[in-house]
Amino acid sequence: MNNSPHFAAFYRWLVIKNQLNLPRQASRILDLGCDDGFILRQFSAKLRLGIDQKPRLRPDDKLTVVQAKADQLALIDDSFDLILAFDVLEHIENHQGAMQELLRVLTPSGTLWFSTPTQNTQMIPAFFTPYTNRSFGHVRNGYTIEQIKNLLPASNQWLITHFFWNEPLFRLAFVPLHFLNLALPKVAAYLTKECYLLDRYFSQGKNGHLFGTIRRDIAQITAKT
Repeated sequence: MNNSPHFAAFYRWLVIKNQLNLPRQASRILDLGCDDGFILRQFSAKLRLGIDQKPRLRPDDKLTVVQAKADQLALIDDSFDLILAFDVLEHIENHQGAMQELLRVLTPSGTLWFSTPTQNTQMIPAFFTPYTNRSFGHVRNGYTIEQIKNLLPASNQWLITHFFWNEPLFRLAFVPLHFLNLALPKVAAYLTKECYLLDRYFSQGKNGHLFGTIRRDIAQITAKT
């Protein structure tokens, strides 16, 4: 049995771990698009809930996994203080509905952490881009930060921070790593880490990924009450 994480999830985790000031502990964590649970397992919480339409892991005594649609979450309001939505919005037709659901279940003091490809994301060479989009079930290429803001209900009540991660080496190696991961996942993981280490020196640019956080603007809400 292969215990190695998917190479793309592993790369994303390296960025999350080393570039984001993301707390590793919370009371209740929701991971939308949890896939095989690799990223969710890196966090500690009383409840770690993974949601995916086609999860590749089973529930156990440490993780709770639910098969569900992102725009139809059977969860109570204000129930999670840390929500992860890494590389998921670009897969969802009703992305506005999904965003509204995520923010509905976020506690007043909680944080939603997200990543998406940028609107101008291109593999290297660029003609591979349609292939990777089809292979991973993307319904759109990516987003600008303005497009993310447009998904928010009552956008003036939310605070967004963001940064771009250009990842040129990873985009160049993505297709070879995809096939290598099928046969030699440990080798793919090693090369993925090397891509990340080199990409740190070429992080500026908008052809890779967009990372960000969404929090309630408590000052705005308080001023209106």
